[in-house]
Order: sequence, then C-alpha cells, then structure tokens
Amino acid sequence: MICTSIGNTDFDTAFEKAKSEDLIELRLDLLDFTDEQIRTLCSQKAETIVAFRPGKVSHDERLEKLKTAIKAGANLVDTELDAPDEFLEKLVPFARGNECRVIITFYDGEKTPVKRELEQIVKECSMSGADIVKIVCKVNSTEDNARILSLYSLGKNIIAIGLGSRGKITRLAAPFTGAEFTYASLGKGLETAEGQMSKSSMERIYKSLGQVL
Repeated sequence: MICTSIGNTDFDTAFEKAKSEDLIELRLDLLDFTDEQIRTLCSQKAETIVAFRPGKVSHDERLEKLKTAIKAGANLVDTELDAPDEFLEKLVPFARGNECRVIITFYDGEKTPVKRELEQIVKECSMSGADIVKIVCKVNSTEDNARILSLYSLGKNIIAIGLGSRGKITRLAAPFTGAEFTYASLGKGLETAEGQMSKSSMERIYKSLGQVL
C-alpha cells in the first residue's frame, strides 16, 4: 500500500485526498489547519496517519493537536523516538485507549548508522510503545541501502526508508520486503521528506514491474 503524505498544501486538496485515497499521512507541522478541519479530515474514507514534528510549537500544543486527530478517528499516530518521556507517556496510552496504533520514528538526516546500532534502535522503538517501528536515515552509499533493507529480516513491524535520491530504492522496495506501506508525495514540489517520490511516479514504476499495490 502507498501512503500519500500531505503537507504544504491547502485544506481543499487535503480534503479531496482524504475522501479518495486509501491511506494518507497528515503532517500537521506542515499544515495550517484548524481543529475542526483536522477533525473533518480524520473522519473521511481514507485511513489516516497523523504526525506533528517538533520545532513549530511547544510539545504541549502538538500533543493537543495529535489528541484532536486521534479522537476524530485517526488510525495511526507517528511520533519521534527522541520525544520527551513525558510526551510519550501521555501520547501512547491515549492513542491505545482510542484504538489508534502508534508509530515510533527514528530519524537521522545525515547518515545511516551501522547495523548493530540500527538493530538496537529498533528495540528501543519497540520498548517505547511502537506498534510500527519506522527507521528513516540518509543514504550516502549502496551499503547504506543494504543496511536499511536488512532490518526487515528482524521480523518485526518495521518501515525502513532511506533519505535522498540514493534512498529511493528503499521506498520502492518497502512493500515487498515487509513494510505495511510506503510513503509518497502529492506531487513534485510537495515532498515532505528528501527523496520522496510522487504517488503517480511510484504507481508507474510498480505497473512497469507488473506489481499493483
């Protein structure tokens, strides 16, 4: 399955995707939406992942936005492994109490750690309350791609993604190596992560390979 990641766009565009897609991610830190608009989006046809990366507002403010989305019907909430303990201690039980699964994300925008370190990070994400562990690392070499994709052999609920143009192969391979879904953008110029491909581009590639998601 392909998840369309929505950020840096208007409400009408997001609403159309929420009505028509199977799975969307709302990057609330990249969207200037009211609570009512968030509730509307989370109650449409698409299954919804909500994420609010730190830096734009306080931890308390983003926690409340995520809670608003969860109460409105968001299916998954995505937060960072290095989020404050107090933040995780409030968010994870709240999500579970509202039948919302938790994605715990590790992010390294400069490099891909060595395999032993990556495996330890996966364990830490699981121990922090992850239903799905998400590993996102900058790819600087072919070996980095190999280490990222090797994480699927751990047999856990993992999504492992490489950042940058060299990491695109990990995005394409994810659904065939064990990930529940992979991520795509709304279109060129609307990426929410470095190296993210548009959904239409990914679908064309899958079709050329005889694969349908």
